[in-house]
Amino acid sequence: MTEPTSERRAILRSTLVMSLMTILSRVVGLAREVVRGYYVGTGMESDAFGIASTIPNMLRRLFAEGAMTAAFVPVFTGLRTEGDRERLDRFFSGFMTLFILLMAGVTLLGVLASSPLVTHVFSGRFEEVPGKVSLTIALTQAMFPYLFLVSIAAILQAALNSFRIFAPSAFTPVLLNGANILVVVLFVDRFENAAWALTAGFLVGGFLQMAFQVPFLRRTGIRFRPTLAGLRDPAVREVAVIFLPGIFSAGIYQVNVTVSQVIATTLDPGSVASLQFSLRLQELVLGVFAVSVATVILPAMSEQAHRGDLAGLKATLRDSVGLLGFVTLPATAGLLVLGEPIVRLLFQYGQFDEESTRMTTWALLFHAGGIFFIAVYRNIVQVFYAQKDLKTPTVLAAVVMVLHVGMCYGLAVPLRHGGVAAAGSLAAAVNAGLLALVLRRRLGPLGGRAMMRSLGKTTAATVVMSLVAGAAAWSGFLDGVGGTALALRLLPVVLVGIATYVAAARALGCEEWRDLWGIVRRRVLGGAVSRGGEGG
Repeated sequence: MTEPTSERRAILRSTLVMSLMTILSRVVGLAREVVRGYYVGTGMESDAFGIASTIPNMLRRLFAEGAMTAAFVPVFTGLRTEGDRERLDRFFSGFMTLFILLMAGVTLLGVLASSPLVTHVFSGRFEEVPGKVSLTIALTQAMFPYLFLVSIAAILQAALNSFRIFAPSAFTPVLLNGANILVVVLFVDRFENAAWALTAGFLVGGFLQMAFQVPFLRRTGIRFRPTLAGLRDPAVREVAVIFLPGIFSAGIYQVNVTVSQVIATTLDPGSVASLQFSLRLQELVLGVFAVSVATVILPAMSEQAHRGDLAGLKATLRDSVGLLGFVTLPATAGLLVLGEPIVRLLFQYGQFDEESTRMTTWALLFHAGGIFFIAVYRNIVQVFYAQKDLKTPTVLAAVVMVLHVGMCYGLAVPLRHGGVAAAGSLAAAVNAGLLALVLRRRLGPLGGRAMMRSLGKTTAATVVMSLVAGAAAWSGFLDGVGGTALALRLLPVVLVGIATYVAAARALGCEEWRDLWGIVRRRVLGGAVSRGGEGG
């Protein structure tokens, strides 16, 4: 067995740290969705809040976490690698000043445009329910300041990540979700309805996400001084040149989600909300590991691209795809096999009834199928970002967008809102495949045989796990119970499934398991042994 390279070990360690923080944030995020389900279910207020949160979040992905971060990190990392701290400070101050002004303008424009935007684009069949459109407009206007706060937070995160500091930013979603829960639970009676409490919670959480990261960035030595000198800074202009064509490509996933929501408003009542509840479970898997890998490898790839180390760049991509398959394939199988009891356990309380569970489970079947492809897309596209090329993903994104819209309308007829979810998964698979083909032509062989060998072992281990978990699900062991009783039955099924997967992965010789276990053994068990020896 070959030892993992130092770069691979560093990526694995950073991914594990970020994943642990993300697990915490996603658990709290699920608790937030449970609270949402309890107070508003999949009814009128939930649909209205779903659209109101979709629009600012789409723009957040486009302007901050997507294209802007992809353009900012390679330039910032390149300047940091050169070691001129004064130059780095000038760039950061000039860039941040212009970005703050840009997002203030976008936020104000969003508030003013909320009414026509909701009425003519996002309302669908909302007008059939009295008061639903007006509530959606008001909530959307109130949500737009969240866009400003969380966009600034995203750039602070990008700067920290460029210094290979990942934990603080990975923790900030805990603040967002925690604030949301507390505001709803403690103050819901003070609002007109629970949807307004959810909106207020997002605003409080957005501020906390931004403020929490400032002290950590200051510790790096970076200082922000408002200035318009960025207009003349060639590095800031370079970010703008990379950013402008990438607005579409970097936000393709979120744009597709938004298109899905628009189409869902034309379907049965509750379709918007059930798709969003399903997406939370999809994003739980993506956020815990896939997003962590993508976040960690961008600075690493940017440094490799800056040095001209194409072999290292391809190796980092190859390793990341193997890691993603090792985590997302069994998670996908778990959601397919145990989706209904998971939805029932997490959400079926209060206003979230059996029909809500049925609709959400139906969407989850199709959302789960896209997890691996979305994860691979997010990582392959990082290679283009590291090379400061957002034009190529933009062209491919335009093709995929047209395909996605067509599939949404076509599949929604036989599959209802499940067809909308299926269209997103298929679009992600096409997008990842096209990017891989272009990348292979540009860089040469990417190590496809090694990747397929790794994914083949992972798939085999996943099949074994699915048969074990499926036996419990299909036996009726999880039927007819809810709440604590369901949790006590579901937990051992999940644990046995995980144990079976690990055992199968070890037996098949999965390199990803050996590398991950090696790091845990050295850093956790090794530390415990060391401390025990010192104590003796």
